[in-house]
Amino acid sequence: AQNMGILGAISADVTRSQAQLPSAHTPRQTGYSYRINYTKTFDSTGSTLAFVGYRFSDRHFISLQEYLARSGYDGDYRQDEKQSYSVSWSQYLEALSMSASLSLSRISYWNTDGSNNWTLSVSKSADIGAVHGVNLSLSLSRNQTAYSLTQNQVWLSVSVPWGDSRQVSYSMQKDNRGSMQQTLNYSDFHSPDTTWNISAGHSQYDSGSSNSFSGNVQSRLPYGQAGADFTLQPGQYRSLGLNWYGSLTATAHGA
Repeated sequence: AQNMGILGAISADVTRSQAQLPSAHTPRQTGYSYRINYTKTFDSTGSTLAFVGYRFSDRHFISLQEYLARSGYDGDYRQDEKQSYSVSWSQYLEALSMSASLSLSRISYWNTDGSNNWTLSVSKSADIGAVHGVNLSLSLSRNQTAYSLTQNQVWLSVSVPWGDSRQVSYSMQKDNRGSMQQTLNYSDFHSPDTTWNISAGHSQYDSGSSNSFSGNVQSRLPYGQAGADFTLQPGQYRSLGLNWYGSLTATAHGA
């Protein structure tokens, strides 16, 4: 790694991989990866530029994550990564109490078409009437996969303080394939000894829809900390958990 002052910071490394997949007809895989990172912060504008790039020597390089994914697969793996890079730009606008970021990435493969992704995110803190500290976030993304499939997605989040140390939040995620997930959450940190939150969610797909409910509570007691949590998906799944953390010391004179 090298800090170049006003030019930013840069680092590079080389990794050698050698792996033997469980498949009997697959020879030992050996390869190299080359990585470069670059970051530059512009203090005068409050912005940051970052770049990460990978290049693999040949299709035989296998990362640990890829090895674990391929260990149970007996056959010709369809995607061998060749190179990838991502560029991101983030900007904070102090006058507007708003931050924005844009990221672009591309992955190419030895044996199939590449994939592209871009994401634009904006977040802002605002005061609405007598309510202070409302947080708003919006994210738009597009992902074009190696199989010529395109997914457009929008994500929205609103967080509103509710009295002293309480908060209500809502999030929504929707894509161009007709699926949408919505979540409403309430959190309470008012008591120094007890915190709890509860949430309700609704998911909608082409094939149908489902609802979910969950919550948890943590409380500090004289002899430790106790907690409980639950999850409910009507007609599908339900769970209840209890926990306690604490300690007890016993001596000849008592506990």
